[in-house]
Amino acid sequence: MFLDTTNSEKIYEAVAAAFSTEVETIREYIMENAEEIVDNNYDEHFITSMSLCRLKDICQCAKLNKIKNLIVNHITPREEYKKIWTEGLSTLPHALINKTVLSEYLAGLGFTFEFIDDHICMKKDNEEVDVKKLQFSNLLMRLGGKGTFNDFNINGYLFVDKFEVHNCRGWLGSPEFLKSLATAYADNSIANKYADRCNNYLVSFRVPIGKIDLEGFDADIGEDFKSELLIKYCINRLAFATVGKLAVLEMYNPIIFLKRDYDVPEEDIEKIYHLEHSNGTLTPKELSRI
Repeated sequence: MFLDTTNSEKIYEAVAAAFSTEVETIREYIMENAEEIVDNNYDEHFITSMSLCRLKDICQCAKLNKIKNLIVNHITPREEYKKIWTEGLSTLPHALINKTVLSEYLAGLGFTFEFIDDHICMKKDNEEVDVKKLQFSNLLMRLGGKGTFNDFNINGYLFVDKFEVHNCRGWLGSPEFLKSLATAYADNSIANKYADRCNNYLVSFRVPIGKIDLEGFDADIGEDFKSELLIKYCINRLAFATVGKLAVLEMYNPIIFLKRDYDVPEEDIEKIYHLEHSNGTLTPKELSRI
């Protein structure tokens, strides 16, 4: 089954499909239990404690249908959002090595890159850069290799929602890599000049469940368990939407990590939103593909 997390109605349909029941059955359950669900403050530490037994009984569901594909939502600063439809989204090595908006911008500053073994090799004006001789930053971690996590993957949120700037500041304005590079060279213009040309967008894309990991959980958990966790997060999301402004707590929007070698092809991009900033909050507004 397919988990579309772009709006509440799509989520209701997906949860109903997981339990092999009607949307109205799920809607009634959420209405009756929303306040209790919200009060439990389910996040990555407590989501496993959410019980689905009563809802399974109501739906006469012995076992949940497994999610095969889902929507993940990625924040990205871009000068021209329409290029996302043709470029897709790339892991860091591919974004730096292939012809992309980012690699062309960096080439204009004299930076070129190669991917050798398990790390990114960086050159400035055709001379290999010894990052250890630069200012302290997390650039070494971003480039990968020995002693790092090879953290090249695309990250995103499970749900399309309003975002508090203080929770996602690292993804705004310019790519994290440019911020690291600017710190290493003590030159904020490296990141700022790129940011000045860009707006912040939210990109919704389709991805197989086998290509994602969930914040707070081991990368080797099974797909059945992963699918169940996603359904629980969806129930939590619907409860918050039902309670609305009466909710005292901020809803936990799970961070999804794509596998380190997985690029999102352009044909899997579903929607793109402009993130409109007001009073410290970013609100997604869907953009036309044309």
